[in-house]
Amino acid sequence: MNELIRLENITKSFGDNVVLNGIELTVGENEFVTLLGPSGCGKTTTLRIIGGFEQPDSGVVYFDGKDITGLPANQRNINTVFQNYALFPHMNVGENIAFGLRVSGKSDAYIKDKIKYALKLVNLKGFENRNIDQLSGGQQQRIAMARAIVNEPKVLLLDEPLGALDLKLRQEMQYELVRLKKELGITFIYVTHDQEEALTMSDKVVVMNEGYIQQEGTPEEIYDEPINAFVADFIGDSNIISGKMVDEKVVEINGIKFPCIDGTEQGFPPKRRVDVVIRPEDIEIRPYGKGLFNGTIISKLFIGVHYEMLVQSEDGKIEWLLQNYDQHDVGAKIGMYVRPENIQIMRKPKSEAESAIELDI
Repeated sequence: MNELIRLENITKSFGDNVVLNGIELTVGENEFVTLLGPSGCGKTTTLRIIGGFEQPDSGVVYFDGKDITGLPANQRNINTVFQNYALFPHMNVGENIAFGLRVSGKSDAYIKDKIKYALKLVNLKGFENRNIDQLSGGQQQRIAMARAIVNEPKVLLLDEPLGALDLKLRQEMQYELVRLKKELGITFIYVTHDQEEALTMSDKVVVMNEGYIQQEGTPEEIYDEPINAFVADFIGDSNIISGKMVDEKVVEINGIKFPCIDGTEQGFPPKRRVDVVIRPEDIEIRPYGKGLFNGTIISKLFIGVHYEMLVQSEDGKIEWLLQNYDQHDVGAKIGMYVRPENIQIMRKPKSEAESAIELDI
């Protein structure tokens, strides 16, 4: 995959608040990259720097091999779809879509063809003369997409464009965005705090927190192999348990020793305290006394397709989160079994400051 965008050592502060701290990121041609993280982590600022709406305090932005750090937004072959859509209420749908083309001096015939093409692409054929206030939220989002598409950008930036939609419509639009990206053959850079959106749509997920990139990789890599406790806890539900390396190949969790491939590959020394991640769906329920751990179910919720349970360990030290398709009653005593391959080992941060950044193993 050819490199299209590269950020080198990007920093940005607003007053005393450091928003970005040495961001390094590469985006390839025709890649769907999602910047994922909690509010205030720096993801929207990163997007605005790529789009030319903000200038970094230091660092360089490359586009197609050229330094565009100081280039204004209107001179970049990049378009943005904002969370509030930024449609003009005094213009109808066709006029909104045509706005950028008219500014560029395109002919009326060219603009008319482009409007029809864009509306067909977003499944709103025949909506040219509708007023903006006659459209639903999902339709307005599609018009904002159409307005960006007709300018034929090489990169489309999307700043939480589905945030205002209800759950069902948001899920439908996720599939629409993936379809559009494939049909258009352009690069998408998407900002969200919604883990499901990131995992559903992306070729690459970039997890951010407190101005740092914590981890980047495919959705599968981010979910199955989180690099630290923040990523593990932010991407899906997790049990993050304190453990200790007995030797290079064995980790001890709640008094039980497990063979550990991660301990060998990542070089954790013996006696090192570590964080252990176990996904709730990876804990198997066994009869009491027949698992590796025993506990009592203290709460249960039905979450549509599965049950979510909290289980208090017999020694009272751990509350396990379990997800299971079978119903078990509150108060029931159960055994729990975890396969060694479903255990992810991570280094413990030594301080609060260190916990904010990606840890080198």
